[in-house]
Amino acid sequence: MTIQVGDKIPSVTLKQMSPEGPKDITTDELFRGKKVVLFAVPGAFTPACSQRHLPGFVDKAADIKAKASTRSPASRSTTSLL
Repeated sequence: MTIQVGDKIPSVTLKQMSPEGPKDITTDELFRGKKVVLFAVPGAFTPACSQRHLPGFVDKAADIKAKASTRSPASRSTTSLL
C-alpha cells in the first residue's frame, strides 16, 4: 500500500511502550485531528538506523515541520517490542 501526500493514514493497531509494558494503540488515536508526517526506519536502536537513517530526519525536523505545517514528524520502526 502506498500512501500519497494528503491521504489519511490508514487505521491500524500498533504497539506502544507504556510503564506497564506494550499496549495497543491505533493510528486513529495517535493522529486524530492532526496533520502528520510519517516516516519509517528499518530497525530502531540498530547501528545503521541510529547512525545513518534517523539523523537526517532529526537534523531536518524544523524544515519538515515548516513545510508540512505539522507540529512534529512521527517515526515508526519495525523492531519488535517483544
